[in-house]
Amino acid sequence: MDAPSLLHSFTSSLFHFTKIMNNTSLRRQIYAILIILSLGLIAGRILSVETVNFQRLQRWRLEQIDKTLAESRERAVKKRMPESMTLKEWEGMKPAEREKMLDAETLAKIADDVEKKRPGLERDALLCFPFFSANDRSRWSTVRALVEPEMRVEGAPYAIDKSSWEKGYDTIDMVKLDGHYYSSKPPLFPTMVAGVYGVIYKMGFSMADHPYGVVRAILMIVNLPMMFLFLLAVAGLAERLGKGDWDRIFIVATACFATFLTTFSVSLNNHLPAAMSVAVTLFFAVRMILDARWRYVDAFMIGLFGAFAAANEMPAMSFFVAILFAVMLYFPWKTEMKKCVGMVSAILLAAAVVAAGFYGTNYIALKTFTPAYANRHKMDVPETWYNYTYTDHSGKLRDSYWLKPQGMDLGEPSKAKYTFHSLVGNHGIFSLTPVWLLIFPGMYFWLTRGATGEEDKKLRFQLFALMIFALTAVLCVFYMGMRPLHDRNYGGNTAGLRWAFWLIPLWLCAMLPALEKIEKSAVFRWIALTLLAFSAISVAYPTWNPWVHPWIYTVLGYK
Repeated sequence: MDAPSLLHSFTSSLFHFTKIMNNTSLRRQIYAILIILSLGLIAGRILSVETVNFQRLQRWRLEQIDKTLAESRERAVKKRMPESMTLKEWEGMKPAEREKMLDAETLAKIADDVEKKRPGLERDALLCFPFFSANDRSRWSTVRALVEPEMRVEGAPYAIDKSSWEKGYDTIDMVKLDGHYYSSKPPLFPTMVAGVYGVIYKMGFSMADHPYGVVRAILMIVNLPMMFLFLLAVAGLAERLGKGDWDRIFIVATACFATFLTTFSVSLNNHLPAAMSVAVTLFFAVRMILDARWRYVDAFMIGLFGAFAAANEMPAMSFFVAILFAVMLYFPWKTEMKKCVGMVSAILLAAAVVAAGFYGTNYIALKTFTPAYANRHKMDVPETWYNYTYTDHSGKLRDSYWLKPQGMDLGEPSKAKYTFHSLVGNHGIFSLTPVWLLIFPGMYFWLTRGATGEEDKKLRFQLFALMIFALTAVLCVFYMGMRPLHDRNYGGNTAGLRWAFWLIPLWLCAMLPALEKIEKSAVFRWIALTLLAFSAISVAYPTWNPWVHPWIYTVLGYK
């Protein structure tokens, strides 16, 4: 090759390399913009969290307190009418004139007695709290019980006997055991949140005195970083698994604005940590399997986050097992046996740490390794688990809600109808967030052709697609075809089918090959963007509160 040809070849290669680097840099800048925008929107929603149904009524009731106290003071003064005066003369006097007839000691006692009524009136007037549903109130009650001395129960550190009895913290998501009441939610995650609250409490801020400020601060410290990790992991997966600019930017934008994880980021729940953990686990596993990065730290992260996903969503245990199997399948056993054994040990050690936390806190709380919700069927023994009576914050004796559930919690009798509405109906995964329709052609392309430019790793992409399909199918069969009547309730009063949220990182990856194929077609790009837009509408519809019915359910006129 002559010098001019060599120079031209080198220049062309350099230009091509520079172009790729520029595109990569530009994509990362776009990812950063999308992630920051998403986190900013979530932070704004967190800063405004509260129940919004009764704001105006609560404001009016609080404004009436001074008037009520003034009337109470007037009645107290009236009872002290001097004996020398007639009732007609006394009633003809103005309130200020009557008070001049009484001595200072009497007036001070009246003022003190009246002011003692203020806390009770303020408590009764409150209708709005920085919580959304029985679901998150159940967790917040556990957090308070672990941190606040006034809320602790002797000999039962996780009991919510005191914390859930306060107005605004009442919850139906509780069980009774050995005479005490407990949240029906696994205690590991609330215990971790209690660590954050403990620091804030030591600084002099309590949920009793500063509910809005403290709750919002905890959500900012807990939920916002988890959402950041989720988005960061998705961006990393997009870079590794995607092939062009369009497909990569599309799934990052979907993760930022068109999944229900953003909706649930303003509430204390188990779905966000589960989905975040799946995304992070997937990031390290993909890097290990596709790039042969056999590092102990990556193995430890796979075990830690994979197990934490299962700790927050028990069905995610299937994902952890599948990832563990996939990683072990591609370990270089023949050449680096010792290192492979070490990495398996790192995965299992990290998983054991999470398992110890999950079962340990559960045993401390309930004196059993079985989670509370696993005893939902035990309704034949009174005053245990879900079959009990209790006295609420107003002093009224009530039966457990689960003895006579109402509305959607009664369950859908028809499995066929439940399956239809769970997939494409009023709570449908694909009707509410139609962007997930792209996962089907995506999985098809991976299963039949592997990944473009990855011929040597074709089988790995096929197995990845098969894993996503299998996990999705198993989850749908489990929740739609195998659950008892009381569990066929669409996840309760919620904006989406929350038990499927932990699959979101997998579905985002599955869309990539389909998006890669349609990149050159303007028509198909607009179809994909339309699906994305309708998904964003469903995600944004709840505004502040994720614990409301989906917009399709409301529009169709369901109760």
